[in-house]
Amino acid sequence: MSETKKIDPRTLKRREAMVEAARELFCQHGLAGTTLEMITAEAGGSRRTIYELFGNKDGVFEAVIRDCTGRVTSAMSGLEMTDLPLREALIHYGETLMTLLTMPDTIRYMRLFLAEVPRFPKLGKVFYESGLMTGRRFIAAYFERQMAEGTFPKGDAQQAAVFFASLVKADYDIRQMSYIDWEPQAKDLHGHVTAAVDMFLRGYGIGPETAPE
Repeated sequence: MSETKKIDPRTLKRREAMVEAARELFCQHGLAGTTLEMITAEAGGSRRTIYELFGNKDGVFEAVIRDCTGRVTSAMSGLEMTDLPLREALIHYGETLMTLLTMPDTIRYMRLFLAEVPRFPKLGKVFYESGLMTGRRFIAAYFERQMAEGTFPKGDAQQAAVFFASLVKADYDIRQMSYIDWEPQAKDLHGHVTAAVDMFLRGYGIGPETAPE
């Protein structure tokens, strides 16, 4: 059961506890090394509860993926960018995104999910669609609005979103997953995002000095 059904508050609380326990157990032991008994020992409940709420262990893993990616995408979708000038809005978006993506817990979850993709390609698609693509749709919609308002050159908003996200992310996520215990500082992220935004805007013929206010 990949999506939360309409269930009573007590059952919902138990479900959340199981997802939280499973998330930490999966990070420690991997999907194969985590048993349903380990999850119920941490969160309470029983195997029957897991079967009723998630279907099986793969269903628990899918719920963990959706929970982790949902935390990032909900934070991004809640950003207020409408009243900000274009350049300032993109810097705000980029800094928020990079702060979330470089958090130690985010890196832990990315390592876990990507390690399991070869064995569970369906879950890899869930990770991609519920995480990366959700955030990309949000920024693409922003570019569409800016195009309609005349503050950004008309064109392919989806492609603009791909270019923008690629410049902002750069190699930070791969570098952090590879360099154990390396974590970028806030000032580094600010400098990187600002440079990426300016490069992106110049690619569309908008220099920092001519960006709409």
